[in-house]
Amino acid sequence: MADDEQLSRLVADRAGRDWCLFVDRDGVVNRRVEGDYVRSWSQFAFLPGALEALAVLSRWAPRVVVVTNQQGVAKGLMTASDLDDVHSRLAAQVTASGGRLDAVLACPHAASAGCPCRKPRPGLATAWLAAHPTVDARLSVLVGDQPSDVETARRLAAETGGCTSVAVSLPDARADLHRTSLADLAADVAHLLPPSPLPRRSAP
Repeated sequence: MADDEQLSRLVADRAGRDWCLFVDRDGVVNRRVEGDYVRSWSQFAFLPGALEALAVLSRWAPRVVVVTNQQGVAKGLMTASDLDDVHSRLAAQVTASGGRLDAVLACPHAASAGCPCRKPRPGLATAWLAAHPTVDARLSVLVGDQPSDVETARRLAAETGGCTSVAVSLPDARADLHRTSLADLAADVAHLLPPSPLPRRSAP
């Protein structure tokens, strides 16, 4: 099935349903700091169109949750408070731009720790879904730019019965859908959504 047809079906199948869009952070929402980590808000830079994309995707998805590995905390390069500050500011910027983040979930552990919450293990997503039982986990969608994100979606699907993977800037990944960026995905989704209602005029 072609990507465009599959996306159309993806949108149609989720209309009126309670489901979650999981989004990776670095390389999807913001620029990566090559060879390092985003240690503070001053190093955080949104990718072009990412804020506008999250506003559109918030219209599509009843729940939007960021899931991100941040082992810079375990390495002592930043504190948990530093990370929380970045994520608080991230959520505030998304809200100010008309979008919504229902949660920003981070694994602060080292890769060597073998924790269940570090992607490609799906622990961040499964824990959130367990805490929100009204959400249909089988309709989950996960957007990421790394092979580990695609593998996370596969493992989440194995546990829940479904999860669609969307790879951005990763054309060779064995994902269900491919787009060049989050903005690219949002632009295609926008064409498939009903128009936003016009604001109501105040009585004269």
